[in-house]
Amino acid sequence: MTPDHCCKVERVSATFDISPPSRDADDIDEYLVERWLGINGNDSVGLRTLAEWFNKQILREVYREHGRSDSNVRINSDFDALQSDKIPVHEREELISELADDGIDGEAISKKFISKSTLSRHLKNCLDVNKERSNSDTEWEIERITIAKNTYKSHLESALQSLDNKEKINGIKSSEVQVQAYVSCSECPTRVTIETAYDQGYVCSNHHDTS
Repeated sequence: MTPDHCCKVERVSATFDISPPSRDADDIDEYLVERWLGINGNDSVGLRTLAEWFNKQILREVYREHGRSDSNVRINSDFDALQSDKIPVHEREELISELADDGIDGEAISKKFISKSTLSRHLKNCLDVNKERSNSDTEWEIERITIAKNTYKSHLESALQSLDNKEKINGIKSSEVQVQAYVSCSECPTRVTIETAYDQGYVCSNHHDTS
C-alpha cells in the first residue's frame, strides 16, 4: 500500500529519497526547517533558494541512478535549462534529447520540481513552522544579495559547462565555482566580503563613522 503523504514536497522527497547533507539533520524536513529559520548553526535562507536546492537534489538523484555525471556545474546548468524561461528553447530541447538518450524523461522530471509557494505551504501547514520577522529588520537586503550572487554563479557555471563540453579547460568538470562579493574602503586598501561588513557593522575599522 502506498503511504499517505501530506503534500507534494513529502511525496517527491520519498520518491527520490531526498536526504539532507551529511551531519546537518536527521531527515529532510528537519533540514528544511533549520535552513529556513537559520537555526542549529545554519544561515537563514529564503524559500526560493531552499526550493532550488531541493529541486537540484531531485535532478542529482536521477542522474546518479542513470550513471550521468552529477557535478555541480552540470546540475546547475541543466537545472536552469529545464526550468528557466530565460533559456533559449533550442537549448532546452537539446538537453531533453540528450537526457532521453540516457533514459531520463526530462519533461517528467521538471514537473516534479516544487515551487517556493509549495514549499511555503509544506513548512507552514504541514510542519506548522513560521518564520518570525522583526518589525524593524527583515534583512531582505541580505537575501537579495544572496540571490544576485547565485544568479551570477549560475551563469558562470553554464559557460564553464560549455567550455567543458568543448574540452577547453582541463579539470573543469570536477571543479566548483566560488563567487563572492566584496566592498572596499575608500580611504585604504581594506577589502572585505559584504557578509563580513554586515556582521561587523562597517567596512574598515580605521575609517568608519562612529558618530
